[in-house]
Amino acid sequence: MIQMSSTFMGLSIATRGLYSSQAGLSVTSNNISNTNTEGYSRQTVAQTSVSTPASTSGGVIIGGGSEVTSVERIRQASLDNQYWRANTSLGEWEVKADALTEIETVFSDSTDDGFSTVMNDFYDALEELSNNASDTSVRTSVEAAANSLCEYLNNAAAQLEMIRDDLNTSVKTTVDQINSYAQQIAKLNDQIQQATAGGATANELEDQRTLLLDKLSGLVDISVSETVVGTNPDGTVNTILNVTVNGSTLVSGDKARQLECTSDSDGLYQIQWQDTGEAFEPDSGALKGYLDIRDGAGGSEYKGIPYYLSQLDEFARTFAEAFNEGIYADGNTYYAGHAGGYSSDGSTGIRFFTYDDCSSEDFMNSGSDTESRYANITAANISVALDIQEDVGKIAASSSAGQADNSENIADLIELCQDSQMFNKGTPEDFMNSIISTLGTSSSYAQRLADNKSTIANNIDERRTSVSGVSADEETANLTKYQQAYNSSALLVTTWNEIYQTTIDMVNE
Repeated sequence: MIQMSSTFMGLSIATRGLYSSQAGLSVTSNNISNTNTEGYSRQTVAQTSVSTPASTSGGVIIGGGSEVTSVERIRQASLDNQYWRANTSLGEWEVKADALTEIETVFSDSTDDGFSTVMNDFYDALEELSNNASDTSVRTSVEAAANSLCEYLNNAAAQLEMIRDDLNTSVKTTVDQINSYAQQIAKLNDQIQQATAGGATANELEDQRTLLLDKLSGLVDISVSETVVGTNPDGTVNTILNVTVNGSTLVSGDKARQLECTSDSDGLYQIQWQDTGEAFEPDSGALKGYLDIRDGAGGSEYKGIPYYLSQLDEFARTFAEAFNEGIYADGNTYYAGHAGGYSSDGSTGIRFFTYDDCSSEDFMNSGSDTESRYANITAANISVALDIQEDVGKIAASSSAGQADNSENIADLIELCQDSQMFNKGTPEDFMNSIISTLGTSSSYAQRLADNKSTIANNIDERRTSVSGVSADEETANLTKYQQAYNSSALLVTTWNEIYQTTIDMVNE
């Protein structure tokens, strides 16, 4: 015997079908309207059949129709975690690739004021002076060419410092972004927990949180986990989301820790945890990229701005000491240098290159020995000595006093500048080319890694999209499916209404 749970069970079943189909249509419409919404996860209706209470007298029980138990957010946590790891590495190498490309423009030799051009102009001026030692206009050309060489080094150092300042600003900006994302995630955690505790869905809030985690992962290496803290009214577990960085908690539930920047004596931002004052050093992400380029001095550290500045400083000091004193990078004296020659008025002991436009005398008084004096010279401050700027006759072209046409010292200086022993790495051009070569290698490596990491991150994101993204074709098919189900349920309602009306009419007769 078939038992009915209610006289009007048929109408109840049909009505439930209407509600289920209507929910499916609503969810499908929501998916379609969010096809291009960043971070949106496709949603589906979780639908189940409704059973009726068992009869105490036995018999066959007919089901009670269907009902929607929840609207589920389609997401695969393992793919999210894979993407966050890949995105962290991508963030680091994109920063490094961009920064190193910018540094390469500082050393670019393709312009009229590139290193090769200014160095060749200096050599040419010296050659001309060796043929016309008494010509004042030629001496002026030597002074002008030397000034251009100094200005090249001054400008290169200044540009590197500007890039470093920009990177320093980016460190502060990135820390602020991390703090902002952490606070927003904590706020969403609280909203999600309140919504689920009240039996509501929080799919859109969870999408917003995942999108923030995507952005945060590009800045710093994160680890995301969930901790079970109870049970919701619908029987599902109640969890809180935790975000850790370098093993330290950044977000736990509705609480977010903050990072802060403090300036050191050089005005560079150092990062620490606000609540403990403990230093913070990222393992990966854009923040690490900024710090590596800003602070990397070579050796065991990354080759960043300090490394290339130190190389320029070494060039300036070594070249100035060799030209002035005839002392090479190995510490040995090979020539008399400019200081060993004689100027037009017979004076000697004048240093051609100094720093900050100081005179040769002031330069000699700037330290107790040769090493301490030349330690004052950097790429940022190297200059032609004030003596020569004010009187080009002070250029020591002669090897003996009182010989206006003697250019033997200039000839020695030309030979010195082209001597492969001046630098441990060769001539001045060889040393500068070694800097450019090292930079080019690092830049190419960073770009290759950035491209590789981008491909990996994009591939993972495409896999995420295939799972969580909205397919217009699929949703159109769902729209048709739920529409047909709705129409069928509506027809059932009409049919059962007619049946009940006929039954009532029969009873009343």
